[in-house]
Amino acid sequence: MRPMLQASFCLQPPGDTPTRRSTFDAILAGCIPVFFEEQSAKTQYGWHLPENEFESFSVHIPKEEVVYKGMKILNVLRGIPGSRVRRMREKILGLIPRVMYRKHNSSYGLRAKKDAFDISIDGTLKRIQSRLEELALADR
Repeated sequence: MRPMLQASFCLQPPGDTPTRRSTFDAILAGCIPVFFEEQSAKTQYGWHLPENEFESFSVHIPKEEVVYKGMKILNVLRGIPGSRVRRMREKILGLIPRVMYRKHNSSYGLRAKKDAFDISIDGTLKRIQSRLEELALADR
């Protein structure tokens, strides 16, 4: 975690699956994730990381640009204005409660925000409700 705590950007290269645990480690460290595939956490964790807000807290560099066209990752990241990096980090800090599990006896400030478990339960209940509504409409 120490390198992530000291970095502004944390690279999230593709692995065996589109998602990576290190994405969440990066967010917990306040580090801006840099994705190389669209099928990364964007499509897997919509409940925890709002898909329509990804550009406000992460960077996407198409892996094809890097591998086949020689795009330099460092040049892309250095080209991001400092004011935008600060806004992205502020957004990351706001996402931390959404990707962590709080302790039962945590402070009121943490209890007042939904954690990863609360968000998962809410998402599951909404999905069940939606499915029940679809079934009710199909029975009519």
